[in-house]
Amino acid sequence: MRNGLNITGVSESVHEYRDHPQEAIADFRVTLPLDTGPGAAHRDTACRTRALRTGTLRVARDFTLHHSPFAVPDGAAAGPAPAPTAYESALAAVAACVLITKVNGYTARGVSLGSLRVTARGRLALDADGLRPLPGVPLTDVRWSCAIDCEAPAELLRSVTRLVAAFSPNHQALLDNAPFTASVHALDAPGGSEPVPVEWAPAERAPADGAVECLVEADAVWEYGSEAVYTTSLTVDGRRRRSEPLTVDQAKQMVGIDKGPNSQEILLSAVSAEVAALLVEEADRRCVPLDGARLTASGRLDTRGMLNVVREVPSRFHALTLGLGVTGATPQPQARDLLRAALARAVVPATLLSPLAVDIELLHRGHPVVSCTSTLSDTEALRDEITRRQAAAADQERQAGGRDADVRNS
Repeated sequence: MRNGLNITGVSESVHEYRDHPQEAIADFRVTLPLDTGPGAAHRDTACRTRALRTGTLRVARDFTLHHSPFAVPDGAAAGPAPAPTAYESALAAVAACVLITKVNGYTARGVSLGSLRVTARGRLALDADGLRPLPGVPLTDVRWSCAIDCEAPAELLRSVTRLVAAFSPNHQALLDNAPFTASVHALDAPGGSEPVPVEWAPAERAPADGAVECLVEADAVWEYGSEAVYTTSLTVDGRRRRSEPLTVDQAKQMVGIDKGPNSQEILLSAVSAEVAALLVEEADRRCVPLDGARLTASGRLDTRGMLNVVREVPSRFHALTLGLGVTGATPQPQARDLLRAALARAVVPATLLSPLAVDIELLHRGHPVVSCTSTLSDTEALRDEITRRQAAAADQERQAGGRDADVRNS
């Protein structure tokens, strides 16, 4: 046990994943009932995590993630801290995922951590009035920095940072243009309803020269094991608004202690919260009823990719889907049009679809150790390099086994 984690069984897991690939797969899911009626688009949303499927196990997950609608900070400090917006949660999901990947990486190398903090930042383009996110425009200038206190040589710190960039699932989701599928289905159809796919694309409206931007930040601080506490903030023209502190953790079956949602569930809830608000706006504008409707978002982790057991399997959080379930009160053709329009305006899905270059910085006890830009080509090259090393090591092991057999037979 080191840093609150017990990862002694990882090598045995690698062999199991080769022989039983279904055991490597974890499917996450969240749901969000749509809040309709007057003023619904300006109220907080409540997204709930659902049961996690990891391998052949069904794991209960029951956390509620609240999100506030976007509003330009007014600089007032009075009142309770608000829930984060979807844009803040998207970056919190990246920061928390990088953090736990780092904890795993250092633990595997025998490094005891004193403290660890990961801060993710990005810029959100606003419309000409500087009041709302620009439709379909991805977050820009996305970066994360890590401050660490531990006893470890600089070369090991740099090595782990390279590996984190290649294998942290939510960081990888930013680098790659992961497909994001959407569909509509009937909730009250007898015997269930087959989902009807919805084709969509981001609006990608270019920001005007001198457009106002909102700085979005998420700060994750390691507590113990896979647990961390994160806060987020929005800043526009020097006016800042901070969210309440929130906990992120893993399920017990994934080396956590179930104190909060994990980083993949947070990312799915960010997508759901943003799209839900836009759906309600579109429905209100078009006078389409959405009573009883709900969104379900899902995604997958495949540990074979995260451990490089199978090179063809992605290490990123993938198989991202969003389903809109509607009742008979909402005609399905209109529901598809609503979901298509909402997704076209959404920023978080556009960010996941747009391959980004992410700046990375590592500070060890206040001194810079790493400053680089992470790209998909860089991380793919590292995975190729690791694959070659693994193949060479396997060849040596087979050759050694053959020599041992010759000795025994002679």
